[in-house]
Amino acid sequence: MAVIPPDGFRHHMPVQVRWGDMDALSHVNNAAYLSYLEHARVSYFADLALWDGHPSGLGLIMARVVMDFKLPLHAGEDAHVFTRCSRLGNRSFDTEQVLLRINADGTQDRVAVATITIVVFDYTAGRSAPMPEVWREGIIAYELQKPQM
Repeated sequence: MAVIPPDGFRHHMPVQVRWGDMDALSHVNNAAYLSYLEHARVSYFADLALWDGHPSGLGLIMARVVMDFKLPLHAGEDAHVFTRCSRLGNRSFDTEQVLLRINADGTQDRVAVATITIVVFDYTAGRSAPMPEVWREGIIAYELQKPQM
């Protein structure tokens, strides 16, 4: 079945909901949701060539998470994460992420929504750093909607 992206979202990554992600209440544990979103963000960063994931030179670190859990997920369900940049600052930016479940009848449910603040980090100096202009330009060129500045 075709997955319909939420308005304004381009980056898409399917997620494998594993049996080991379940908790004692027979649904996916909330910590696993963060792992799904992290995996999608790393894919987003790689697709935009922002960061290769190695802690040397300039990199990216997560500084803040705000997440609303809407519905439970269960092992084997068809889940997808959509990611976009919603805000660009001088040393940080926000990603918005939507975790969707695709039901057997083709309908889609928002399972969770999150805003995650990412800081540009200089691993050599051990502190935040200004965002390179090439990163800023790459994000703006990629996104369907221009991020808030």
